[in-house]
Amino acid sequence: MRSITPALLLLCALPAAAHIQLDAPLVRYSNANGEVNKHCPCGGGGGTSSCSGAVLSDPNRSATRVTTYAPGETITVQWRETIDHTGRYRIAFDNDGADLADFNAHILADIADPSGGAGNTGSGNAWSAQVTLPTTPCSGCTLQLLQVMNNNTTSPVASPVGTSTYFQCADIVIAAPGEGEGEGEGEPGEGEGEPGEGEGEPGEGEGEGEGEGEGEGEGEDHGHDGEGEPAEGEGETVDDGCAQGGMAWSPAALVLLLALRRRRAA
Repeated sequence: MRSITPALLLLCALPAAAHIQLDAPLVRYSNANGEVNKHCPCGGGGGTSSCSGAVLSDPNRSATRVTTYAPGETITVQWRETIDHTGRYRIAFDNDGADLADFNAHILADIADPSGGAGNTGSGNAWSAQVTLPTTPCSGCTLQLLQVMNNNTTSPVASPVGTSTYFQCADIVIAAPGEGEGEGEGEPGEGEGEPGEGEGEPGEGEGEGEGEGEGEGEGEDHGHDGEGEPAEGEGETVDDGCAQGGMAWSPAALVLLLALRRRRAA
């Protein structure tokens, strides 16, 4: 019986390394405990590695591993190639769910993956690519990264069907700043109060008396609600018992009376 060396046992105990690991945006299926990238179209689920089966979508959207971006934002997608393969990388987008047909229809980037295992950032096996997201907001959109291993570095990947492929997806939201927050609604308030009461000093009437004796002035109202004091007439007051019985003398009689008094005084 062939013995198994301790080194071989240790190798078998290690989790299988992912061929690609998406670092940003946050990947849907964590790679912490081993690769989750062999099932079309997002790495987990029941699809095959060549997208040749009946399962071509993945409804298992994460409720917590979600990244939010602004409409039309240019983002940097970052990943690592943990096992060297020759072929191409492709980044695609689905605005509602994670369906292979939608990913194939919305390709954002297609990059050659030459042999050697080195990335394009100058830092080991790290890769990055900038892509511009759509301008239309969406709450259930998905970003897909795939690695096609067909030794063809020149032909863009229109579809991974029939080709050995590795998959990673990120659940994202595209929303304008402030969207997703509740907006309060309410009826406009109606102010209530007693009508104001104007305050002001009552107007004082002005008037001039005519004739001699006691004139009676009539107050003139200049827009005020006050009552004027009766004006006092100008002239000499003549009593001498002439106003008797409540009767007022005529001007002619008063003139005659004054003339008689002057004669007597002379």
